[in-house]
Amino acid sequence: MKKIIILLGCIMLIITGFCLLHMKAKKNVPKDGYHLSDKIIVIDPGHGGRDRGATGEVLGTIEKDLNLKVAQNLKKEIENRTNSKVILTRENDTSLLSETNQKEELRARVKVARNYNADLYISIHHDAFEDTNVKGITTHYGANKKHDKKLAEIVQKSIFNQKITTRNRGIQGSDFYVLKENSSPAILIELGFTSNEDDEKRMNSAKFQAKTQQRIVDGIIEYFN
Repeated sequence: MKKIIILLGCIMLIITGFCLLHMKAKKNVPKDGYHLSDKIIVIDPGHGGRDRGATGEVLGTIEKDLNLKVAQNLKKEIENRTNSKVILTRENDTSLLSETNQKEELRARVKVARNYNADLYISIHHDAFEDTNVKGITTHYGANKKHDKKLAEIVQKSIFNQKITTRNRGIQGSDFYVLKENSSPAILIELGFTSNEDDEKRMNSAKFQAKTQQRIVDGIIEYFN
C-alpha cells in the first residue's frame, strides 16, 4: 500500500511539473510575426495639411483624415502582432514641409524611409474618379520593380481574404514618386473610391477598417516569410 501511495505521489509530481512547463511555454509563445523583430516599417498616410486629397461624394469623407486614421490603426496592428519598429511619416494633420510644392513634399516622405533604412514602405490612400460607378481596391508598386510587384501581389490577395463587395482591381505598376524613387520595398494601397457611394460607406466602416488592417498585416508577415 505504501508503495502505491509513493507511486501515485510521483505521478502527481510529474503531472504538476508538466503542467507548469506547459504554462510557462504558453506565456513565452512569440507573436505571430516574431520573425519581423528586426524590421523597420514606414507607413505614409497620404496628403495632410493643406493637401486634403479627395473628398467623398456622399459622406463628405476627407481623404487626408481617413488616410491618417487607417495608418494609425495599421501601426497599432503591426506593433501588437510583431516586434517591428513602425514609423509614421506624419502623426497629425500636417504636411512634412510647410510652404512647399508637392514634389518636395513627396521627396521628404521618401527621405523618411531612407533615413530609417526601412525594410518596407506602405503609402495609404483612397481613390476618386469622375465616374461615380468606378469602385474597388488597388495596390500599386513601382513600375519595373519585380520585388515590389511580389509584395503588392501578396498584400492585395491578403486584403481580399475577406468578404468585400467591391471590385478587386488587382495590382498596378505605377510611376508614383514615392514608389519609383524609393530604395525600400514600397507599395501604395488605394482602399476604395471616395467618389463611389458604396465604397465610401465601406471605407468609413469600423468593421471594414479592422478586417483590412488585419489582412494587410497578414500580407506583411507572409512577405517577410
